[in-house]
Amino acid sequence: MSSFQPFRDSTKHLGDGARLRDTLHEEGYLFLRRLVDPQQIATVKQDIMRILREHHIIEDDGADDPMWSGGPHPTEGEYMAFYDKIARMDSFVQLAESPEIVELMEGIFDGPVQVWTQRLIRVMYPDPDAPAPIGLGAHQDGNFRFGYQSQSFNACWMPLMEINQELGGLAVSPGSHIRGELDHGGGSVASSAKGVKEKKVFGLDAESRSWVTSDFEPGDAVIFTSLTVHRGILNRSDRIRLSCDFRYQRVDDSASWLAHTLGPDIRRVAQQIDELLSSRAFFVTTRASEETIADVRLQMLEEKSTSLKRAQEIAKELAG
Repeated sequence: MSSFQPFRDSTKHLGDGARLRDTLHEEGYLFLRRLVDPQQIATVKQDIMRILREHHIIEDDGADDPMWSGGPHPTEGEYMAFYDKIARMDSFVQLAESPEIVELMEGIFDGPVQVWTQRLIRVMYPDPDAPAPIGLGAHQDGNFRFGYQSQSFNACWMPLMEINQELGGLAVSPGSHIRGELDHGGGSVASSAKGVKEKKVFGLDAESRSWVTSDFEPGDAVIFTSLTVHRGILNRSDRIRLSCDFRYQRVDDSASWLAHTLGPDIRRVAQQIDELLSSRAFFVTTRASEETIADVRLQMLEEKSTSLKRAQEIAKELAG
């Protein structure tokens, strides 16, 4: 596929936890065909499309796929309205907790696992003329700037529709986890549609890496570690690309409050922090540098704090 190599397919080793652990340790990912029933994926997709139609993100045209009719991308308010509903959908929760995924993760971790409450939906609009996909570039989910305070988790990414080269999908850099946590460029992760559209610099250089990907069918899954470098591919189609990812870790491992909170609620807290740190009041009282602001943001996020007083205290501590 153009500049991408194909995934190494581990489907035939399903049920062999030791073999899958070895492959994950070596490659940083597992690619599995039809890990879950495609009909379960179809139900989730239909539920999501119903919500997107209710909020006028897609038209009520009866199409099987979420067709893009042009015009502006959704505002932050529109995005949060449908994100809230999708994150709470019964079918979406059931997919994250499906026995096939949980049993796979238990085999990989060699013990019981917990499913993170932070269930992420990816709704990627076509952007055929863009030089890079909207949102985060190449990155590691375990980077400290995300505030998870953990690198002991694995992710499960799943397509919620047929995804071909034109629609894009997920690409993984094989073996990239072996070097540990890498230094990402930029200070903070964008917390709003505006920040994403501005393509704030956060991430790793994609051009210097090798990448693997595939065409995807409903029910397929890509499992990868918290330190595996991955990225989305440009959507050059006439449809919205729907996918999701869920996180899992051993029951006796820990992570910050972010792991146990719905995605929309995390986004609201992050937006409050970002608004606070860009305020006139914070600037006048701290004169903090961009580097300091990024460090203040991270500590505020980890503490789930949104007060100006606390932000000022952290900035003073860092300056001292």
